Amino acid sequence: MPPKRNETVAEKKERTRRLQLAASEYVVTGNAAAAARNFGVARQTLTNYIDKGAIQYVGEGEKIKVPDIPDNDIPVEEIVEGMKKRYTKRQHHHKAKQWMSYQVKIDGPIGIMWLGDPHVDDDGCNWPLLDGHLKLCAATEGMFGASIGDAHNNWTGRLLRLYGDQDTSKETGRKLVKHLLEGYGVRWLIWLLGNHDLWNDGAALLRAMGAHLVPMEEWQAKFKLVFPNKKECRIWAAHDFPGHSMWNTMHGAQRAAHMKEEAHLYICGHTHNWALHQEESASREFVYWLARARGYKFMDDYAEKLGHFSQNNGAAILTIIDPDAASQAGFVQCYADVEHGADVLTYMRSRK
Repeated sequence: MPPKRNETVAEKKERTRRLQLAASEYVVTGNAAAAARNFGVARQTLTNYIDKGAIQYVGEGEKIKVPDIPDNDIPVEEIVEGMKKRYTKRQHHHKAKQWMSYQVKIDGPIGIMWLGDPHVDDDGCNWPLLDGHLKLCAATEGMFGASIGDAHNNWTGRLLRLYGDQDTSKETGRKLVKHLLEGYGVRWLIWLLGNHDLWNDGAALLRAMGAHLVPMEEWQAKFKLVFPNKKECRIWAAHDFPGHSMWNTMHGAQRAAHMKEEAHLYICGHTHNWALHQEESASREFVYWLARARGYKFMDDYAEKLGHFSQNNGAAILTIIDPDAASQAGFVQCYADVEHGADVLTYMRSRK
């Protein structure tokens, strides 16, 4: 109730009493509009009264000064300024990861061994094959390693019961992942984090283990290798590409090649089968490879129950990139037999 110029002393006391009652109700309910309406005062008058710290509880002849409690946070205007700065920072981070640029510091062709899903703690992981591939990668000049994701099972939710069906505990599984990262001396280029890696706190644990050794990206990474002669190789690696077909195991990657951004290599994993395909896009005038790595889980009771047969090749895919190639078709080559591919790389580098 706004004050009036000819307000009597009694009217002034009554207005003050109503303000105090409305303020007391606001303290309890937190609703200034309702409190003002209930006691016949203007909301703005009540708000001003509250802002002056004049809130009083009015009861049977008693008046108690309510403590002036400071806010528990910085002013909202400062929060907005902080949100603006954080968005700008995140935006720069996001843009920097779009076609990241790797500067290749060695001359001649290089190789990338793309490990399919390792699942290192699974009883069905083909450790003899995985161990051999890692040693080959570390020992071959000019060869780098990359993981397509799902380093370990990292069971979560209702799947936690599956730890009871495997010999390797969660703790031992993490030790095996750390050994995969550090134990072989592989020159890692990129690690993708697949669905298994992202469950629970898996991503944070993997980054804590390997952030100092290799860039780790959730699900996919788009990057380019820039060679000393300025030739660029564009690679789009994903744990998997969206889109599937029972007739074409590379359907998702093919869709990305035709409808998304241009790359020399589209490579993925996830489905525990392998495939390779090279093609020239006449309309877009570029030659590209589609590749899927099978991974190292060679025994899978669940897949067998669903009627899926197990392949025996393509656990890893070896890519050889020759910056001095005379043709687009020869610029990138892929091999499902990584031992043969390593021999080819060694021979090619010996000619330089």
